[in-house]
Amino acid sequence: MEPRERTVIGRGRTAEILAWGEGRVLKLYVEGSGREYVRREAEVSRLVHRAGLPAPAVYDSDVSDGLYEVDGRLGILYERIDGPTMLRDLGSRPWRLRAYSEQLAALHARIHSAPGEGLPVLRDRIERSIDRASAWVSDGARAAAHETLQRLPDVRRVCHGDFHPDNVILRKGGPMVIDWGPASSGHPAADVAWTVLLFRSAGTPPGTPLSTRLLLSVVRRWSLRIYLRAYSDLAGLSWHEVKEWLGVVALLRLSDNIPEERASLVRLIEKELAASR
Repeated sequence: MEPRERTVIGRGRTAEILAWGEGRVLKLYVEGSGREYVRREAEVSRLVHRAGLPAPAVYDSDVSDGLYEVDGRLGILYERIDGPTMLRDLGSRPWRLRAYSEQLAALHARIHSAPGEGLPVLRDRIERSIDRASAWVSDGARAAAHETLQRLPDVRRVCHGDFHPDNVILRKGGPMVIDWGPASSGHPAADVAWTVLLFRSAGTPPGTPLSTRLLLSVVRRWSLRIYLRAYSDLAGLSWHEVKEWLGVVALLRLSDNIPEERASLVRLIEKELAASR
């Protein structure tokens, strides 16, 4: 049953988060979002929750794919997770930088410990992104990307696909990871490479306070070094293994078509893939 009042408690590029009754939230996608796109997020969210990973539960509607529809917009009903995101809490408690960077690494390593059966295959997504990049990336770089992907090890573990401090909620019962829509089955090094790209070049989420944005501009690289060192200690993954994935994962990020990131991603792609030949 729909609640009497709709209170927006969060906003992103693709959806709003609405309070939706006791202990639940509705992730309501922007108008025009495709049903298959939303259905995919609901399905992977169910899978990772059932796998025992720190992911919110999904509550299905009575239609066949479990999605909700409000005023012509599609949505997914989730368990409500209360608490600040790691990013926002860091903005008010910057002395927690080391502890949070290490906690981020531990969460990521835990996610990667789970087998990826049932999730979309990350290599397939990367292949499609290479083929779509002809408008921005040279033919030589795209050919090198295909060659690189073929020689990289084919490992199938759970990869979150958008892992960063604003997707970690610090609840009382322990941290919870949200926004599992891009989750896939792939090599942990590829998922870490995506996080590296976000630390290096992504903008801050909508609504991030100015104080947090200024803090991030200063401490991002420091936090990234702590995270990478802690992750390597926990998972035994070297920087060399992560760097091998940077060029092809940057092509996947490029396919998100974020204009302010495009130039830096293209430079990185051309540099990394030229070095791989």
